[in-house]
Amino acid sequence: MEKKVIWPAYLTAGKTKGEGRIVSRKNAVKSPKVEEIEKVAKMLNLEPEVEKEKAYPKTHWLQSGRVRVNKIGRKGEIAKEIAKGIKEMREKSRGR
Repeated sequence: MEKKVIWPAYLTAGKTKGEGRIVSRKNAVKSPKVEEIEKVAKMLNLEPEVEKEKAYPKTHWLQSGRVRVNKIGRKGEIAKEIAKGIKEMREKSRGR
């Protein structure tokens, strides 16, 4: 199955579209971690593969890591679902 790469930058609330964010501001997450992306991708049955040593091309000096997931649709839709999942996971861990 074909894989799609999900970089934390795609989901980051503090970034602009030009800096790599692909989800809407409403769906963006503050400081998403590859571990969180991996956890949500597992819940969505996307068979994630984490590559921690990778750096997003626009910030090549920062090893943010990336997660490769099964392609089940458009990348933007996959990123949006992962961002929503991270938000839900964080809210549950805060006990809301």
